[in-house]
Amino acid sequence: MISIERAIDPQTSERFCCVFDTETCLPIEPIQRYLNYCRKRQLAANTVNTYACRLVDFWHWLEYKSLDWQDVGLKELADFVNWYLLGGDIEVISEEFREAVSKRSSRTVNLAVTAIQGMYEFHVVEGRVNEKQFTKLAHGWGKRGGFLRGIVKSTPDKKKRIKVKEPKNFPGCLTDEQVTQLANGCYTYRDRLIVMLLRETGIRRGELLGLHLVDVQNFDSRGRIRIVRRDDNPNGAKAKGTEREIPILHNCEDIQETFQAYLLEEYPTQAEQQGHGMLFVNLDGQYAGKPMTSARLNNLFAQLKDRTGIEAHPHLFRHTFATRMLKAGYLDQYVQQLLGHKSIATTKDIYSHVLDEMNLDAYLAKEEE
Repeated sequence: MISIERAIDPQTSERFCCVFDTETCLPIEPIQRYLNYCRKRQLAANTVNTYACRLVDFWHWLEYKSLDWQDVGLKELADFVNWYLLGGDIEVISEEFREAVSKRSSRTVNLAVTAIQGMYEFHVVEGRVNEKQFTKLAHGWGKRGGFLRGIVKSTPDKKKRIKVKEPKNFPGCLTDEQVTQLANGCYTYRDRLIVMLLRETGIRRGELLGLHLVDVQNFDSRGRIRIVRRDDNPNGAKAKGTEREIPILHNCEDIQETFQAYLLEEYPTQAEQQGHGMLFVNLDGQYAGKPMTSARLNNLFAQLKDRTGIEAHPHLFRHTFATRMLKAGYLDQYVQQLLGHKSIATTKDIYSHVLDEMNLDAYLAKEEE
C-alpha cells in the first residue's frame, strides 16, 4: 500500500507531501524525488499536493498491472488513461462508451497525465529514464499551420500524445447587483474590503490572503496594490502568478474609504505586536491578530450565502473581473497582465466565449454601418 503523509521541513517549518510505501516505511523514490523538485521550483503547495495524489493513483495502476515504472511506454500510458477515466473498473472500451460511463472528469485525467509526464521528464534529465522512450511517451509532432505551413520543416509543433478532450465549461459571473448584495451582507469593514478588492482586481485566493501592509502602502495615493510572491507567509498563502502591480480602475474611492476604516477601527493591536505585517487578519477570539487562512475565507463566503442566498467564491470574482474588463474593450494582453497569466494563450482559452462574442458584435456593427 501507498500513503501520502505530511512532513515538516526542520529548517523552514514548511509542510510538504511525502509518499510512502506502508510496508517498507520508505518513500516511493521516483515520486518523492519529483515532488521535491517541484517544491524547489516553488510550485504552489496545492499543485504539488495534486501531483502527489495523481502519481499515487498511477503507482496503484502500475502495481495492479505488475509493471516497472521505467518500462512504461505510450501503449501503457493510454491503458492507464482508460483505466483512470473509468475509476479502474474497465480497461479497454470504445470512445462513445467511455464518454457515457466515465467516473472521473477529463480535467482530472489530464492533470494526472501532466503529472506523470512531468515526473518522467524530470527523471530523463536525472538519467534514470531513456530520453527516446520519454519522447515517444510524452510528445508527438504536429504539422505547422498558418503562414508557416510548408515553409518551416525542421521545427514542427510539439504536441502531447495523450490528452482527453475537455468540455469548455465557463463557471459564470456575478452581476453588479449580486456583488452589491454580498458587500452589504458583510458585518465588518474587513469582509467588505475583501469582496470589493476581489471584484475590482480579480486576484486569486492566495494572492489576496498573501497581501502585506507594505503591498498596499501606495493604495491611498496611487490607487494601486502590489502582488508579491512570498514563501514564508505564516498562513501559507502564496501568489501563483507573476509579480505585478494592479491599479484599481473602478470604485477606487469607496474601496479606499473601506480600507481606511478597516485599518483605523478594526485592525487589532495583536497583529501589530506579532509583527507579521499581513493585511487580512482575524479580528477577534483566541486567534485575533493572526493572518486570515483559506479556511476562514471559505467560512466568510459560507456565511454570506446564508445571509444573501448567493453562492460565491474568490475565483468566481476573478472570472467576473476578467469578463467585465474584456467586454469594456480592454486589450486581452492588458487583461492578461492584470490577471497574472504567464501566457496570453491562457487568457484567450479561458475567456474565448467573451472574445468570440466581442468579435461577433464588432462584425455585426460593421455590417450595419
